[in-house]
Amino acid sequence: MRATVRKYTSQPISEELLNTLLEKASHTQTMGNLQLYSVVVTREQEMKERLAPAHFSQPMLMQAPVVLTFCADFRRTTDWALNRQGHPGYDNFLSYQNATTDAMLFCQRFCDLAEEEGLGLCFLGTTVYNPQLIIDVLRLPQLVFPVATITLGWPAETPKPSDRLPIEAIIHNETYSLYTPEDIDKHYAYKESLEENKHFVEINQKETLAQVFTDIRYTAEANEAMSLTLAAALRKQNFLGDITNGYKGTRPESLECDVVRFQNKKDRWVAFVGLLDGHPYEIFTGILDDDEGIMIPKSVCKGNILRRVLKDGSRRYDFQFTNKRGYKITIEGLSERFNPEYWNYAKLLSGVLRYGMPMDNVIALVSSLQLDSDNMNTWVSGVAKALKRYASGGDTELIQGQEEIDD
Repeated sequence: MRATVRKYTSQPISEELLNTLLEKASHTQTMGNLQLYSVVVTREQEMKERLAPAHFSQPMLMQAPVVLTFCADFRRTTDWALNRQGHPGYDNFLSYQNATTDAMLFCQRFCDLAEEEGLGLCFLGTTVYNPQLIIDVLRLPQLVFPVATITLGWPAETPKPSDRLPIEAIIHNETYSLYTPEDIDKHYAYKESLEENKHFVEINQKETLAQVFTDIRYTAEANEAMSLTLAAALRKQNFLGDITNGYKGTRPESLECDVVRFQNKKDRWVAFVGLLDGHPYEIFTGILDDDEGIMIPKSVCKGNILRRVLKDGSRRYDFQFTNKRGYKITIEGLSERFNPEYWNYAKLLSGVLRYGMPMDNVIALVSSLQLDSDNMNTWVSGVAKALKRYASGGDTELIQGQEEIDD
């Protein structure tokens, strides 16, 4: 019976052994025999240190001689098709799902083979919590996405297997059967009776084990916030394409824009809401009238957000409006004028807007976020209010972009 190993000896894993195990694992099932996966092998300590924040700096990542990041990969197949006069169309969510399934089958087969060889490993579920950081560190191109991470080494411990539900709890014959309260009591009786789980409930000051998981470990707020992160990263890696509400994967060079002002404690802020077909597509926020911020006349409540592609391939976003004399005024580099923390959250929110989530749900999601900084929580309140005009029923007070928020 297998167990997760989190402590490893200093004995290295030879490249020959690792490659042999990966080659054997590559014979697992795969969709259309396309092998829609890749694996990034990390051995250097510096690279582990750069990956660590994405995995909440769990100690086994730094200690393991090898870290493997398994990726859903449609880049290689796309390049193959393009070099053979094919017409690939894999910039969509279905392709992400197919490649993820392939990658997870490959990962699981590798785990089985590695453990048969006597190696110990730990599966890091944090991979999809902070995918963009992993993408940046490993330089993953579009159509490649991290889906699983394994720490691997020779065991320095012999942990006991974790508890599991009885097999009858997961088997459904012919059709799915809903669980009755009696079924739940029977299936979870052993798990809830274990002393370590009772202690787990006690130290977390809860009444039941289920409350620990729902109220502390995997809360709705955390799941929703990380869903924002995941959606934004998927769009950046070009795995969402044209999925809902007619939203396109390619952003127009110019978007119409509403300007919404609000008060963030003692500071005056402004939100630039880019619109596609009348629907919010992206949002930029920053401080108004600050030396390093954005100065814009009070009369301006409309304009355009322009996307500029620079010579080095990077992108810049500018705001352009027409003043009272009819001259076009351009404020360059919106993103460069914002606190990086605000900018990062605005990027995540823009990813959700582009995905096409209904505005009422977007506002509920933003409003539910509880962040560490008072400034950020005030920002959340302001952004939610700025978006209300686009929800069902609208908010007529915001039409002139002059709403004030006192928090």
